[in-house]
Amino acid sequence: MFKHLKMMSLLPWILCACGGSEPEVQVVQEEPAADARDGGSESPTVANPTGRFYIVGKDIVDPSGNKFYPVGANLDGWDFFQRDTENRAAAAANWGWNIIRINGAQLAHPDWKTYGLVSGDLSKPNFDKIDRIVQAYTSRKIVVLIEFHDGVWANGGVDATRLAQTRSAWIALANKYKTNTFVWFNLLNEPVWSQPVSEYLSVHTDLRDAIRSTGAENIIVMDGGVAGQEWPGWGIPGNLIPTYGPQLSQNQCNILFSIHVYNAWAEAGGSSPHTSQFIAYLNSVQSKNLALIVGETGWNSNDSDVPRLKAGSMIAFTNAPAYGVGIIAWHGNPNWGDTFALTKADSSGQFYSIDNWTQPTTLTDFGKVLWDLSHKKPVLGAFTGSYAASGCASAK
Repeated sequence: MFKHLKMMSLLPWILCACGGSEPEVQVVQEEPAADARDGGSESPTVANPTGRFYIVGKDIVDPSGNKFYPVGANLDGWDFFQRDTENRAAAAANWGWNIIRINGAQLAHPDWKTYGLVSGDLSKPNFDKIDRIVQAYTSRKIVVLIEFHDGVWANGGVDATRLAQTRSAWIALANKYKTNTFVWFNLLNEPVWSQPVSEYLSVHTDLRDAIRSTGAENIIVMDGGVAGQEWPGWGIPGNLIPTYGPQLSQNQCNILFSIHVYNAWAEAGGSSPHTSQFIAYLNSVQSKNLALIVGETGWNSNDSDVPRLKAGSMIAFTNAPAYGVGIIAWHGNPNWGDTFALTKADSSGQFYSIDNWTQPTTLTDFGKVLWDLSHKKPVLGAFTGSYAASGCASAK
């Protein structure tokens, strides 16, 4: 199995591996240019009727009425993922990011003294943590994409208790943030590997409908198959987004799909990157009039085949922008054995460990690629279509 591990196998040792002190690099706070916060702006010819985000076909339309190109990184959220993310919004703005994806476990893990978002009063610190992050970033017009890292599968099928708890957590967040258009909901991280497609459809439909039952029109993000990578060449169902995305988004408001681009998209040693297949995949999604982002991509320093991981990830950085497909890198806060770092180890590896915000010298090669994209986002222009085509009641 070539699937990279990332955070999928960390529970047995996750708590004992974190919490140490980190070297700090002095951060010089600067106000980013307007286009760093907003992704570029033009004078829209069709006014946004509500000042909210909308998905219309393959376009993400921002509150100003421009097409939105998201660029940013995954950052620590709550529970296992504990850093002071809420205090780093200025650094994210200095990077030029207009989106972050915060990671956390929605379920409780009592053996590790973590309580997710499903444990009553014990979960309040986690909800409070999320809110501090939301307030810090959305006040700067940076989207906060909340992502659930726990799956709902167990013992060969969907676990009814896990699904019910996940549903309840999303309902709570939807009720809290339905008036904040800069908060988006990523239903489940890398939801399926070889599970039946019918379960992929039923689980996402269930959670989507639960959020919409609150009246929330926030953008909902759904990851693809093959642990998010969507690659069809490993003998398990891939291409779930172009195949089943129309069914999941038909007559729905604000559905956005996400692919994770890693080692599946190249062969051993970085040979034979699947560039033509990736471009064909993007075309297959957009030909179905579906909106897509790259929700994770990047490479580390200790994978068993770093050249392969880098070659696969570079396919996204090289090709996705030309299709208006935004990129969220993994990860701004490398944890424990996860070395997907944007800054060099001697600078702590954390995204905010930048020595000079004009000409940084502490970036890794991965960090340099993201830095360049973050400061040279594609300007997609003003939206000129029909907001009513979003399927959202507020736009009709």
